[in-house]
Amino acid sequence: MKHITIILALFVMGLVNLQGQDAVSGGDYKSLEGKLEKSNAAIQDPKKNVNIKTWLDRAKLFQNIAEVNSGVLRIGMAVNELKIFFKEPKEIKKFDGGKEQYIYERIIVTLENAVVKGWTETQTIVPKPLDDALASYQKAIELNVDGKNTGKIVDGLKSLKALYEKKALNCYNQQDYKNAVESFKALLGINEMKQINVVDTTTIYYTGVAASEGDLKDEAITYFQKANDLNYKDPFLFVRLSKLYLVKGDSTAAINILKKGVGIYPDNVSLLVEMINYYIAKGESKTTLEYIAKVKQKDPKNQTFYFVEGVLYDKIGRMDSAVHSYNEAIALDPNYFDAYYNLGVIYFNSAVKYIEKANAEVDNTKYIEEKKLADEEFKKAIPYMEKAYDIAKGQKQPESLTNQKQSLETLKQLYYRLKITDQLERVNKLLQAF
Repeated sequence: MKHITIILALFVMGLVNLQGQDAVSGGDYKSLEGKLEKSNAAIQDPKKNVNIKTWLDRAKLFQNIAEVNSGVLRIGMAVNELKIFFKEPKEIKKFDGGKEQYIYERIIVTLENAVVKGWTETQTIVPKPLDDALASYQKAIELNVDGKNTGKIVDGLKSLKALYEKKALNCYNQQDYKNAVESFKALLGINEMKQINVVDTTTIYYTGVAASEGDLKDEAITYFQKANDLNYKDPFLFVRLSKLYLVKGDSTAAINILKKGVGIYPDNVSLLVEMINYYIAKGESKTTLEYIAKVKQKDPKNQTFYFVEGVLYDKIGRMDSAVHSYNEAIALDPNYFDAYYNLGVIYFNSAVKYIEKANAEVDNTKYIEEKKLADEEFKKAIPYMEKAYDIAKGQKQPESLTNQKQSLETLKQLYYRLKITDQLERVNKLLQAF
């Protein structure tokens, strides 16, 4: 009996949902069209036009119209649940990556791995029913002089907010960022109405996120800055805002917002990385090294930090420190092509400096000494460059061939300078393949 009870319970739940969400039926669609005709006539009537109930009913009607095709839909809905309400689609289009489109009479539902990701209405009663609903509530507010209907207006506006949020998330999921921003802005506009009077920093922030994704830079900055002014708690706010300021060419604002973020979240790796990127772009190696030291403490297993540290040490002429950092990177990632290659280059460049000293010497004995030191450095470069070539040869990335060729070209110079003819012949043969 217990098993039967569970089945009955699920069946009852299904009936409740179906009764509550008959918006997908053709009959309801036509019914709403008829109600809209009556509402349009009512607002033309001089007596009904000044009746607050006319506008409250009209607002609710537009909300129902907004949901007529998609009322039961939600992002994350499983395909089996979708079919309970929408039945089998007229057509199914399949795409790479487990994406599908279920095509129904008035709506196309997009799924990914059998889960609803979004939807697009192909037939609507009016183009922007939520905006029409909002306009109706605003008219009702004008007529609510005695305040008797304030409760109904507030309840209506709250339900309208939920619909705008649903639309915004749907648009965002389908990368329709412009309409996502417009829906978020409408939601925020309702929050600012004295009947609601709510400061929703999360929605303000995500309006900025949608604007940023949609390349609406000025709007993104506006909403991120507003969220920042309201002390919205998210370290990525500072990351996103700094990047936008940099794109706009305002490096002062970018670094100031990053510094504020680091002050609030001193342990956040993403913020520290942005500081590193900023100072690298500015060419301020010593300051960059200070932030790398901090970020290494927070994420000591990230080989990239050690590699960048090596590059910076090399840049300011601290060869021993650079070698140490590159070796630390290799210890974390034994197949780190760039670290091996750069180590080879360090020793190669060191050898070239000894060659330059040797060529400047008048004393033949000192010339020989400097030349010997150069050869020793060239020899140190060989195993790193050979390893770099081997790693590149095993790579499948697009840059693999370029990495192989660069390694071989350097090895060619090394073997030529050291007069290692058999290895030089081998490298020359390998280079012929490029």
